[in-house]
Amino acid sequence: MKSSMWDGFNKRKFPRIHLTCEVVIQPLNKAKTFVATTEDVGMGGVSVMLEEPLERFDRCKITLELKDGEAPVRCAGRSVWVIPSQDLKTSKKHFDTGIEFLDIDEFSRKRLQSFLMRPIKKT
Repeated sequence: MKSSMWDGFNKRKFPRIHLTCEVVIQPLNKAKTFVATTEDVGMGGVSVMLEEPLERFDRCKITLELKDGEAPVRCAGRSVWVIPSQDLKTSKKHFDTGIEFLDIDEFSRKRLQSFLMRPIKKT
């Protein structure tokens, strides 16, 4: 049986929930700031679709808006995987990017955990 890169995603230490939140990513080695919507969020990080690639292990500042009326969660992060893709209709490239949270304070960690554990409201 052939192993793929995706096999590791099912063995995460911190499972992720499909959740759309606004996230601002400020790479420390680039002048550009990315504003994106999360694909999923977990205690260990987020995945986002970006228009430009980050290098693997690029460090960044993260501002995550949880849409709960409270201040955004802010912490350091680093990109841990980048998977290029292309829109078949427009030929525009995107970069599915996983960002690991680093240096998240205890208050933000507890707030994120509470947010992720809340019941999902059906609309």
